[in-house]
Amino acid sequence: MVDSHLHLDATETSASLALAAASDMYLFTCGVDRETSEFGIRLSTTENAVKAFVGVHPSEALKEGSLRWLPTALGRASGVGEIGLDPKYSAIGMGSIQRKVFLTQLEAAEKGRKPVQVHSRGAESECLDAMEAFGLKSVLVHWFQSEEILPRVLKTGYFVSFGPSLLYSRRLQRMAASCDPRQVVTETDSPVPYGPLGGVHGPYLVPSVVFKLAELWGSTFEDTRMTISRNALRFLGGTEKG
Repeated sequence: MVDSHLHLDATETSASLALAAASDMYLFTCGVDRETSEFGIRLSTTENAVKAFVGVHPSEALKEGSLRWLPTALGRASGVGEIGLDPKYSAIGMGSIQRKVFLTQLEAAEKGRKPVQVHSRGAESECLDAMEAFGLKSVLVHWFQSEEILPRVLKTGYFVSFGPSLLYSRRLQRMAASCDPRQVVTETDSPVPYGPLGGVHGPYLVPSVVFKLAELWGSTFEDTRMTISRNALRFLGGTEKG
């Protein structure tokens, strides 16, 4: 199995790695700034189960400053992420710092031929518009929640991820049911807690998400697990959908 989007740090690592080792699970850890990106790289050099994505999250765009470190970090990483746009944190209009940081990182992903993990909350159309200008290897639109814009995402061939909120959100269940299974991966966004599930979090929730997807697609757990695992590895390798 694969947790395609989570954030490993000094407090989350031990339990997640133990689970990955026991269940043959891959963990795609995402940076949100230089420090967390470099932590992920170090972890990936000693843990085969960990694939490191590096980048600056929209919440950190105003704080991060120079991105001169990114090309070097990207040379040691599996991909770029978590990057994107989010008006909750700062302006996202043309010429804004947040947008400039996003575009710079998309350019780095294009140049390095690396897959990208995108945060698009509240700026779904703006993110999609921006990405159209780049020849990106592969894209995962993480925890996508816009039912109206989902058809556009699927038409591009991008991957979308579903996490534990799929277990109780009717809207996300409708969205997942409408997806081409070849474009879906699983995530937990750990250490995000899920209130309706008692505040739990972590990669051990991935099997429950797979089970729910199997139910929605009228498939078996094992067939769904295999499909999602292949999708995650295609996303990582950037091969074409199919």
